[in-house]
Order: sequence, then structure tokens, then C-alpha cells
Amino acid sequence: MKTCKERIAEAMRIRGMKQSDLTKKTGISKGAISSYLSGRYEPKQDGIYALAKALDVSESWLIGYDVPMERDAVADELDEYEMEIIKIISGITDEATKRRLLAYARKLKDIDKAEHEAEES
Repeated sequence: MKTCKERIAEAMRIRGMKQSDLTKKTGISKGAISSYLSGRYEPKQDGIYALAKALDVSESWLIGYDVPMERDAVADELDEYEMEIIKIISGITDEATKRRLLAYARKLKDIDKAEHEAEES
């Protein structure tokens, strides 16, 4: 499995991008990008999102998962909280825990909906 630094470099090569291009597209400093490429530091979640979007690759692919490189259009519509929830859920391996979490999330959604309806009345 390739590391994040290898995937960033690979995507930059494929897209014909230099560090300065990536800095302009992401707002991440050239020093930080250099640190990512050297493997000294790993980008945090917001950095991964910005890099993946700028490089037009999947966040999961960028951090080393064995998934297609192509960016999922649905992921572009997710905010940072939704991305974090997906990351947490994907790390859970116990099926019963996943089912409990899904049931809890559905209840929270119902509560949120009821609160919004009460505010509108």
C-alpha cells in the first residue's frame, strides 16, 4: 500500500502540477506541502480534503486506501462534519455496533427534524 506522501507525489505527476500550483489551489503553504511530500508530516483532515480536491482524486485514495483514484462527485458535496462521520463509521468493524450507530443517527435525524418543525410553527 502506498503512503500519503507517495500518493500526493503521484497525483501531482499525473496532473502535471508543481508544489507552487498546489499551494495556489489549496491555500496550503509551500513549506507544509514540502513536509507532506518528504513524509515529515501527514496532512490533517482539512488538508487531505483540500489536496484531494485540488488534485482531483479521492480522499480515501490519497491517504492510502485501496480504492479508485477518481474523485467521487458525492464527496464534493459533503462538509467537514459529514466527512468525519464517514471516517469514524468506516473504522468500525463490529456489525452490531454499526447497526446501533445507524439507529442512533436515525433518531438524531428525527429529533432534528422535529426541532426544525417546532421552530417553524
